[in-house]
Amino acid sequence: MTDSETVRPPGPFSPKLVLGIAIIVAGLVLTLDNLGLIEAHTIFKLWPLVLVAMGVAKLRQEGSGGGMGGWFLVLGGTFLLLFTFAHGHLAEALAPMLVVAVGILIVIKALKQNRGIPPELSRSEDFLQGTAIFGGFKRRVATQVFKGGELTAIFGGYEVDLRQASLESGQARIDVFVLFGGGEIRVPEGWEIANRATAIAGALNDSTHHGPSPAEPRPRLVITGLILFGGTEVKS
Repeated sequence: MTDSETVRPPGPFSPKLVLGIAIIVAGLVLTLDNLGLIEAHTIFKLWPLVLVAMGVAKLRQEGSGGGMGGWFLVLGGTFLLLFTFAHGHLAEALAPMLVVAVGILIVIKALKQNRGIPPELSRSEDFLQGTAIFGGFKRRVATQVFKGGELTAIFGGYEVDLRQASLESGQARIDVFVLFGGGEIRVPEGWEIANRATAIAGALNDSTHHGPSPAEPRPRLVITGLILFGGTEVKS
């Protein structure tokens, strides 16, 4: 069986670990407060960050496609943090963030419709999918029948390593959408890169090594999509 993403054991970054570290830090803050070195009540105003960190840890364990509990912790912690520092003006603090959130949801829905990836292809282990929103992700692809992919970065970034992969039928396509973000795609030596992406106030840079043209056709990776106020670099 081939996997488009290397299987890794769960990392040490977990919600339980975050909670334990938070308790240790709280104890140290109280100790320093008793010694008169800091003011604990000022630091404890940041306690919602613990919820955000636990949510991020949960999302890393379950993947960005699932884990509603992780998103609930992240959004709940952000809401409480805003409530703490808004000083009674929560509506004014939340309104711009809600506008951004609605815009991101519309963009994600539009991308899904416009890309038109067949369901059987999107479920394939040999098809790469990744979304980074206010964050980032890394993927290492080792399949020998790589069928392409779709990458999205909104205020975030991605790193994709295809150096151990082979293209199905000698050609594949990756569709990218970058908005105020960036990415890096590493490919094996000898791959031909066809740039079909549109860049507005951004760029798609092909930094692969170009040697003499071989007698036989080279594996060809076609990059399509849209890059706005960001960039993506392809290198070998």
